[in-house]
Amino acid sequence: MSAAEERQIFMVSTVPVGIAIFPPPVRPVLDAITRAEEAGVSTAWVPTWPVGPDGLSIVTAAAARTSSIGLASGIAITYPSHPLARANEALVAAELAPGRFRLGVGASHKVAIEGIYGLPYGKPLGHLREYIAVLRGMLWDGHVDLDGEYYQVHAALPDALTPPRPPIVLAAVRQNMIRLAGEISDGAMLTWAGPSYVRSIARPALEAGAQLAQRPCPPLIVSAPIVLTDDFNIVREVAQGVFSAYRTFPTYAKMFREAGFPLTAEGLLSDDFIREGFVYGDEETIHQRLSDLHKAGADEIVAMICPLTDPVGEEAAILKIITQITA
Repeated sequence: MSAAEERQIFMVSTVPVGIAIFPPPVRPVLDAITRAEEAGVSTAWVPTWPVGPDGLSIVTAAAARTSSIGLASGIAITYPSHPLARANEALVAAELAPGRFRLGVGASHKVAIEGIYGLPYGKPLGHLREYIAVLRGMLWDGHVDLDGEYYQVHAALPDALTPPRPPIVLAAVRQNMIRLAGEISDGAMLTWAGPSYVRSIARPALEAGAQLAQRPCPPLIVSAPIVLTDDFNIVREVAQGVFSAYRTFPTYAKMFREAGFPLTAEGLLSDDFIREGFVYGDEETIHQRLSDLHKAGADEIVAMICPLTDPVGEEAAILKIITQITA
């Protein structure tokens, strides 16, 4: 078989790949979602930082100006927003983008919730179990009656509203949270994880949670930072820059140790992890790396574009790669 024939066979294999678009500011995010829709990308995920424009609000705005692309908050932070209030917000996005909206939520990190918001972090697993119970009750059943440790909620949707039942995705990093996602969510969103962590830790934990709850295993959604270069020195520089926003969160340091890629003494990513966790190279190499992540157990991949010198051109090139691999 010729190399061209092998490439053609590879190109028609499918891997679900969406795109993460980070605020701020807001208008460029909305414009990028429009370009992703025009390119044929399946889903746009909009994250929320501890301080800054709310990702779910941006998704709701995008719902009013798009028609086909899937839209997901990836991930809305739970502690600052009561789950009933969050459900009320999600009702708007679900109505404006019926069948296209996913509600992603996550607990963020203790240093952010206590240090920035001044809120008690408590036990995040228990908090999220109750938080999602309220969301599930309101958005899927139309009512909730919960007297828990963290929330006491008794509410029902107005008679004129039918529960929209959007998938509820849970941000998860380490095993206990991934296992919880397997129990109660409609998907686990995993960041800073390469194929080995997905294969050996994340996938088994998600399946164990689903088995415990005697339910089908929800999809494992894995973020993949993409750099359009084969120069590892450039990739290293980009990776360390991107990670600088996460260095203060101890959860990631623990995750890297568990994956066999501990941070350096200076708190930086190891070269071994960057080679494992970052998707880089030419078009065909990026295709292969995304395929490897899928084969390791990622049911869906969320591409995070890391532009170098030509943000517009590199975005267009990576959107092309994404749509080819999902065609």
